[in-house]
Amino acid sequence: MPQAPHSVPSPHAPDNSAHENTFDANGSEDAEKHPVPARTPFFSRRNFLGPVTKEYGDLPLLACCLVTGMVDAASFRNWGMFIGMQTGNTVILGLSTAGLPANPHAWLTTLVSILSFLLGAFLTFRISKVITPEGPNRNRLWSSTLFLSQALFILLSAALATPKGLIPQNPGSTTRHTFDNEKVIHNIFIVSLIPPLSFQAGIQIATSRLLGFNELPINVVTSTYCDIMGDFKLFATNNVRRNRRVSAVVLLLGGAIASGWLMRSSGGLPSVLWIAGGVKLVTAVAYFVGMPAVTEEAGKTAV
Repeated sequence: MPQAPHSVPSPHAPDNSAHENTFDANGSEDAEKHPVPARTPFFSRRNFLGPVTKEYGDLPLLACCLVTGMVDAASFRNWGMFIGMQTGNTVILGLSTAGLPANPHAWLTTLVSILSFLLGAFLTFRISKVITPEGPNRNRLWSSTLFLSQALFILLSAALATPKGLIPQNPGSTTRHTFDNEKVIHNIFIVSLIPPLSFQAGIQIATSRLLGFNELPINVVTSTYCDIMGDFKLFATNNVRRNRRVSAVVLLLGGAIASGWLMRSSGGLPSVLWIAGGVKLVTAVAYFVGMPAVTEEAGKTAV
């Protein structure tokens, strides 16, 4: 029977990966452990702390791709750096040693972003190893908390960006012919929102790895472009990983487009951050409420 684009391949399904060394978290070693009884009430401690199926687990990560496009587009437009795309930050940091680009705080903003990102990823991996050694999908509450924490950091940034004059940013209600305010990029306080935003980006990419969807890098698409072109089953009708990769690219691009128009609107930067935080909040709630539990009845799931 054909698989839906969002389904997870069975242990015996053909490998749709473009490369043999791609980690497959859905392999035979992924037998679910400690299932909950089939009739376990949803509002019970056993269900809250029990395992959830990996089916549809790619959907919240695709939502993260949309958010990455929104937030990175907004940060680049306002402060000339990135929140999730650390390759770009590394290049800008290198250029800053020669006084390029014409941004006196390029070295500081990019360095803070990289360090905050690394700290977010480091803590996520270490804490998850302690709480759920077998992976966050073994604990509904913890896996949902990973998405919720990302949402809260973005919403915190949105709250700080909303009061007029508190955080340097280019104003909204602009046209294609409106020049950016040069005072923004020269104000050292542009660094204020970078730590919470980059920290949650580190949590985000670590979460994608912990959930086992390595074909969804979430923060960058360079490797995704490569893997799409290197997939020898690129035009196959049933190719789950290709569907995820292409969806990730489209959503990240769509997020950047939406961010551009929102920053042109009267809402400006705060509107981008509020919507991005809202998307992640909805994602966290949907994951907690809607992700099917792994039950004792083989081949069946229940919520």
